[in-house]
Amino acid sequence: MGSRIGDANAYRGTDTAGTLHFPGFGTDACEWLLRRRRIRGLGVDTLSIDPGISATFDTHLALTGADRYGLKNLAGLDRLPRTGATIFVGLIPYEEGSGGQARVLATW
Repeated sequence: MGSRIGDANAYRGTDTAGTLHFPGFGTDACEWLLRRRRIRGLGVDTLSIDPGISATFDTHLALTGADRYGLKNLAGLDRLPRTGATIFVGLIPYEEGSGGQARVLATW
């Protein structure tokens, strides 16, 4: 999605009716990753960990319900190796907030 960053409608995948169409994780995939891979969080280079057409945000609910976090709008994911990277996430400790900025660094 990084190639679309200069065009807001292309980045969002907005169609003529204003509906968003960008990729995200389905709830089944998220639950599989939680159960089988014991993930601590999910990171995507799109606007949400849920697909753009989602109105119920079930992936968010599954992930945060498992006390895990999601990172959105990440840049440079295409430069990470498939395995072997270590990701560091620094975030501001908001109280009673629904989200906020994070500084994300990777090394390999």
